[in-house]
Amino acid sequence: MRPPAGTVLWRIAKHTPLYKATDLTGGGAKMTGGRWNSKGVPVVYTSTTIALATLETMAHLGDINTRNAFLVKITVPRSVWDRREYVEAQDFDPTWIAEPPGSTSIDYGDEWLRSRSAPLLLVPSAIVPEEYNVLVNPVHPISRKISSAVLRQYIYGPRLG
Repeated sequence: MRPPAGTVLWRIAKHTPLYKATDLTGGGAKMTGGRWNSKGVPVVYTSTTIALATLETMAHLGDINTRNAFLVKITVPRSVWDRREYVEAQDFDPTWIAEPPGSTSIDYGDEWLRSRSAPLLLVPSAIVPEEYNVLVNPVHPISRKISSAVLRQYIYGPRLG
């Protein structure tokens, strides 16, 4: 049996004058900061499933009726995926899940991003800690091998509102 050529990750992203939905530079997170990064530190937030990407973006949307949301498929070559690192919820002090995000997760993410130790870091979801989001370090040298493509406009189902 042939090993898989790589892995697929998912994002639901906006397309704006400042950045495209397919952007892999981490510009959006750099402007706003997030659970795993400070403002000014670039990172790309992705999820392992479309369902988790939906939950994660709903947590940040004011209006789920937006027409500016796009399903983005992120293709990670096996050579990049094999260099991933991961952490689990139990690896952290319970404060990692603070809302709004606190220093436990932000400091960890910033340190990992600056270290450039790996192109990808699997982190627990703050919504479903047993599932993983994947941080892409856009400044890691082999991250440039990762590609993205918009598959379609993403409409949140009416039952979710």
